[in-house]
Amino acid sequence: MYASRAPGIYGSPTNGVYGSPGKHMANRHNASEDDKPKRLSTNSNGSVSKHKRSVSAGGGSIGEEEEGEDYSYVESQKHLLEPTHYNPLPNRVPPPIAALAGNIGERHVLVMLGLPCRGKMFTSRRLQRYLKFFHGADCRRFDVCDYTSDEGSESSSFTDLFDDLYKFLHKEDWSAQTNIRLYEDGDMDDPRKKNVDSGRVAILFASDSEAAFQETWSGSSKERRRLICEQLSSMRDVRVKVIFVELICTDPELIKSNILRKVHASVPTELDDSTRGAIVAEWEKKIIGYRRKYVTMQDDGSEDDLSYIKLIDYGEKVVTNSIHGYLPMRIVQFLSNIHTKSHSIYLTRHGQSEYNVLKKLGGNPPLTEYGREYSRRLGKFAKEVCCKNAQGQEVPARLWTSSLQRTIETAQYVPHPVICEGTWHQMSNRVYRNLDEIFAGEYEGMTYDQIEKRHGTEATLRKMDKIGYRYPRGESYFDLIARLDPLVHELESYTEPILVVSHQATLRVIYSYFMDIDRELAPKQDISLHTVFKITYDGFLEQPVLEKFYLGPEVAPTHQTETK
Repeated sequence: MYASRAPGIYGSPTNGVYGSPGKHMANRHNASEDDKPKRLSTNSNGSVSKHKRSVSAGGGSIGEEEEGEDYSYVESQKHLLEPTHYNPLPNRVPPPIAALAGNIGERHVLVMLGLPCRGKMFTSRRLQRYLKFFHGADCRRFDVCDYTSDEGSESSSFTDLFDDLYKFLHKEDWSAQTNIRLYEDGDMDDPRKKNVDSGRVAILFASDSEAAFQETWSGSSKERRRLICEQLSSMRDVRVKVIFVELICTDPELIKSNILRKVHASVPTELDDSTRGAIVAEWEKKIIGYRRKYVTMQDDGSEDDLSYIKLIDYGEKVVTNSIHGYLPMRIVQFLSNIHTKSHSIYLTRHGQSEYNVLKKLGGNPPLTEYGREYSRRLGKFAKEVCCKNAQGQEVPARLWTSSLQRTIETAQYVPHPVICEGTWHQMSNRVYRNLDEIFAGEYEGMTYDQIEKRHGTEATLRKMDKIGYRYPRGESYFDLIARLDPLVHELESYTEPILVVSHQATLRVIYSYFMDIDRELAPKQDISLHTVFKITYDGFLEQPVLEKFYLGPEVAPTHQTETK
């Protein structure tokens, strides 16, 4: 209802019942039914991708690959890696930063296991997204069903997938080998040139568990899992760590919910109760049949030499065996937080601040009158939209802000009633310093014009490499990605709607992650003032759904957009 209405009282502060910014607004609660926020757009995709080239071989596609080489350093450091008169033999690749740590270590192959309707495809997709965005790992998904054929034999499909895995895992990482290439002569098969900073993760899953059951790569039995390990260990010049990830659901209601969401994602129409019941019964019959022949990861000691993760009811209980290393431990932590339930996240910047008007970076300024007006409108929107389900019933919801006063002031009118028979404090504000704006260091309180006039070289470096450039004694977008990593784990774990009031740079990162946008493009995303971005996703939607709500008031265009 809200989204389809005209702007009304959510327009400029000089219109409607709100009056001008400086006047008393006692009548704002007497708005008519038409006084609702305006939905700017709805997008089922919202993703933006860089130019890519397709790579395929054998029996199936192995996805898309970025053009050019992968680099383990930020572009704005490039001039520091060239020979000079005082450093004729420089280190050509500096140590990786946290956001590039996924490039370090041995190759990993993750094999998704479990009964149908457990969310294996969703889990593989979220994990790939997380590893690429927050850790810079070269991560690719392989659907076992792409390698099955009624006409071909199991041995040929096994070989085709093995060949594609080898091509992906064996690919040499340019940045990791640079020093050796430049300063070492001799055989290029020197073992020092192999397995250095590989950071490659292959994820195997089956989009149709039943169709792929007999395939070796499905890992659906002890024998198949053993064969997978043996074959991958035989790869020439490639050291591979295999990790099996099994999704287990013991809650009947959770399984039923998964089935219905899976059906709704493929046939998005309303079903009557009898049709819904018949579909659930049919899927339950398929699951029972699959269970009879599927062999779960054994805890009787017979598979204790394998590395595996068991996720029971999506993180309610997690069992790990022989998991070692930085990236595998991050994988365990992330998988412990995700789930297939539908989830809505509302993102909004603070209202217009005094530094927005002056075009200054950072600082801790208060809101302008326009910003305070937005905070009133956001409070009403939170109560009537964020805290209501599709049927208009009040549901538990959460509120996060940064520690800076402009976000706390923006959230000051969000109501906090006690609901659910006194067990839930609605929209109780949690303040996170991790949500603070990117720190501009020595340039805090300056405008970009001032920076360009006084520090022209720094301004050029920033334009050249916006994601990797670090303000002097400040932060880069890569630093921002690293400090938002733990918060994204928490965001993934919740099922309640959550309103996040933060800042442009911070929200660019969060928005890009959830909308499946390459992190290199995150600094270019437009997070407009006085606008709420709603992102909805679940375990069976191919892409998240984006809705934008402009609440107003209007601010001058020169003040609305920051280029931080």
